[in-house]
Amino acid sequence: MTLPAASGAEVSLDRLVALAGLVRPETTAGLSHGLSGGLSGPKRGDGADLFDLRPYQDGDDLRRIDPAATARSGRPQVRSRHEDVERTLLLVADFRSPMLWGTRGRFRSVAAAEALALAGWRAVLAGGRVGLVVLRDADLDVIAPQPREAAMLRIAGALAQHHAEALAAAADGHDTLAPLLDAVSARAAPGVSICLATGLDDPGPDLGTAAAALMRKCPLEVLLVQDAVETEVPRGRFAARIGAGFRRGRFGPSPSADILTRHDIPFRLLRADLPVEDQSEDRAA
Repeated sequence: MTLPAASGAEVSLDRLVALAGLVRPETTAGLSHGLSGGLSGPKRGDGADLFDLRPYQDGDDLRRIDPAATARSGRPQVRSRHEDVERTLLLVADFRSPMLWGTRGRFRSVAAAEALALAGWRAVLAGGRVGLVVLRDADLDVIAPQPREAAMLRIAGALAQHHAEALAAAADGHDTLAPLLDAVSARAAPGVSICLATGLDDPGPDLGTAAAALMRKCPLEVLLVQDAVETEVPRGRFAARIGAGFRRGRFGPSPSADILTRHDIPFRLLRADLPVEDQSEDRAA
């Protein structure tokens, strides 16, 4: 299929929505496409030992609230059991100012948004739940995981809006990635799969520690977004747009892949200069 045309410097809501058409239909045993909780299982009793308890989040199935645990803690607690095969995916978009540039095709931030949207559609259309965390220069924004296509439409809108706001904001310093990963870990329920799209700019000295703590709690995959000049370094000095302004400098080889490898962080390369549909797992052979 052909995606709607858009500027490579902007996240297009139309394109993010259209990416659903690239996903090959698939189903996972035990997943329900009709229930609000996204689960199917035995109709009588629980049928399994308790696996996990966690605080209730918007979008959780109210039928999974554990009354006893809720009474003990004073706040709603949700139970998960061994039979639960629901897939929950947390998309993490790095929209810090160092991501807001590109030399060919698209900004790295735009490539990140489109790849995350495609992963989200893949999960939702398989019956899972999807949430979003947007990393900004000094803080983050969270949308709790929810099922169904409506959740992805909300996430697509949030990606487009946050990206536009990031472009309009004046770059005035930014946090390193490590403390933001700590914040993601604090908000993610145990066992949730996390897909982080980032260029790994300014990872911080504690990246390995933060990533290890996160991976003990949740499966993590990094989509390492790289511009063409990071894989084929040109000579000379160049002007680059960073957010709303321009800067001049030289390009050097990106150390990001080596950093991820050194810390045993799983990653997949995402080239910003190539269309997302050409790098999709759903692309026909």
